[in-house]
Amino acid sequence: MLYPCGTGYGGRMATVIVEQDYYPALFVARVVNTIIGIIEAFLIVRLVLELFGANPAAPFIGWIYSVSGALMAPFANAFPALSLGGASSLDLTALLAMIVYAALGWLVIEVLSFIFVSHT
Repeated sequence: MLYPCGTGYGGRMATVIVEQDYYPALFVARVVNTIIGIIEAFLIVRLVLELFGANPAAPFIGWIYSVSGALMAPFANAFPALSLGGASSLDLTALLAMIVYAALGWLVIEVLSFIFVSHT
């Protein structure tokens, strides 16, 4: 890319050439981190809603529970939900899912980073 950087001798404009590098490992890491961040956000919201005993019949709450339920499906019934009194509960399966998704994201980034760095 060429960027004007002021007038030089004789009133002509000088230009600077800036080289932009593309780092595929960095791009992949950002994509994976974004996806894992969205998954973690859904699971955190579900955890907080369950702690406050939110009503699953409410449309927004039901939507959050359905999306996060699909994300938690591989870990279904791994742990029981702990009742905290009233409608409040602590879903240990959601905590397990958060830990596993974070570890998988880290592993994917490390493997792809190794692949991209070894081919350069």
